[in-house]
Amino acid sequence: MIYNLLLFLLSPLLVAYYLFRLATGKEDPVHWRERFGYFSPLSPFSPLSARGQKCFWVHAVSVGEVIAAKPILRELRKRHPEAFLLLTTTTRGGREVAQGVAEASAVAYFPLDFPWTVSRALRAIRPDAVLLMEWEIWPNFLAAAKTQGARVMVLNGRISDKGLRRGLKARGLLKSGLARVDLFAMQSGEDVCRAGLVGAPSEKVQVFGNTKFDESATMLSAEERIKLREELGIPQGAPVWICGSTRGGKEGIPDEELLVAEAAMRVRERFAELVLIVAPRHLERVETVRAHLPGAAQRSKGECGPTLILDTFGELGRVYAIADIAFIGGSLAPWGGQSVFQPLAQGVPALFGPNMNNQRDIAALAIAEGVGEQVRDVAGLASAVSRWLALTGEEKAENAAKARGLIERNQGVSARCIDAVESLLGR
Repeated sequence: MIYNLLLFLLSPLLVAYYLFRLATGKEDPVHWRERFGYFSPLSPFSPLSARGQKCFWVHAVSVGEVIAAKPILRELRKRHPEAFLLLTTTTRGGREVAQGVAEASAVAYFPLDFPWTVSRALRAIRPDAVLLMEWEIWPNFLAAAKTQGARVMVLNGRISDKGLRRGLKARGLLKSGLARVDLFAMQSGEDVCRAGLVGAPSEKVQVFGNTKFDESATMLSAEERIKLREELGIPQGAPVWICGSTRGGKEGIPDEELLVAEAAMRVRERFAELVLIVAPRHLERVETVRAHLPGAAQRSKGECGPTLILDTFGELGRVYAIADIAFIGGSLAPWGGQSVFQPLAQGVPALFGPNMNNQRDIAALAIAEGVGEQVRDVAGLASAVSRWLALTGEEKAENAAKARGLIERNQGVSARCIDAVESLLGR
C-alpha cells in the first residue's frame, strides 16, 4: 500500500520531530508516548466491552474541534451515563482545553497513524464507536477500528479550502479510509459537495449542521456584565471593542495586532474613551503583542487600562459579553478566520476580514442577519467599528436579540448526531 510505504519512509523524520519537540519543551513530557499508542494509564478500562459498558472514542484535533465536541460529549453523557468517553486531541493546546471537559472519562493524544501504534491504542480502548470531529481521515486507524467492529462517524464535518486542495491531491491515499466511515454528518450543503469531490461515498454523506451552535453559552445578565466590567477596570458607559483570537501576519500581511492598533488610533479620534481588548489566539505571542500595543495592560497581571491584552486561557467567550463590537482574528491575515459563535452568543455583532473560509457558513449567516460585516483593510475596519459604536442603545439591543436569535434557531445539531450514532449502533 502506497500510504504505508510513505509512512514507513517518513517514520524516522516523524520520530525525530517529536523527540526534538520533547527536548525543546514543546511536547508534553508526561503524555507524549500516547502518540505512539501507549495508552497504559487507560489500561484498566480495556475490558469495557466485556462488562457490557459502552465505549465512545471522540477525536478532536485542536481547540476549535474540542469546543465543537463538547456538546457531543454532553449529549453522550446524558444518554449513556455509565459509558466510557475517551477524548483525544492532536495539539497540546487542544489537550489543555480537553482536560476541562467534565463529561470525558479520559483524555489522551491521538496516536500517529502507523499500523502498530493505532493497533496498540485500539487494543487498550476497544471502542464501540469512533466519532471524528470535522474531518480526520486516518486510513490505518480506521481500518483497525473497523476490524474490531467499531462504528465510525464524522461529526460536524467541514472541508476548508486548503483541506479541499489537499484532499483532491491525496484522493487515492484517502480512498480506503473514507470507505470505512459509516456516516459523514456535514455542516452544510457546500461541505457535502466537497466531501463528494474528495471521494466520500455520496450515500453516506448528509447535512446535519454545526455543533458549535449547541456549545454557545447563554448570554450574561446585565448584572453579570456590570460586574465583569468592574473586574476589568472598565468605566461604565465607555465603549468597548474586543479583538478575539488575533493571529500573526502571513504572506506579506503584518501581524493583526499592528493593524488593530492602527484602526484603534483612528476610532479614538471620534471615541476618545474607547477601551480596546485584544486576545491573541496563541498565548506564546503575548510578548510580541505587547510590542505592538505599547503601554497595554495585561489581564494575567491584574492590570487595567484603555488597551488590555487578554492573556488568560479560556476567558474570551465570557469577556465578549461586555463588548459593543467584536473583531474576529485570523481574517485580515489569511488564516481562514476564527470563531464567530462566541460573540454572537453574547449578543455582540462581529466584524471580520476577507479571509473567512474556515468560518464561511456562520459568517454568511451573520451577514444575512445583519449582525456581521466583512471589511477589507484597516480603513474599512476603523470605519465599521466607529459606525457600530455610534448606534443608539435601542439599535444595539435589537442587534443583540438578532445575534442571539441566530444562535438559538440553529441549535439541536448534537442531539441529531447522537440519534444517528445510536441508530448505527442498533439502539
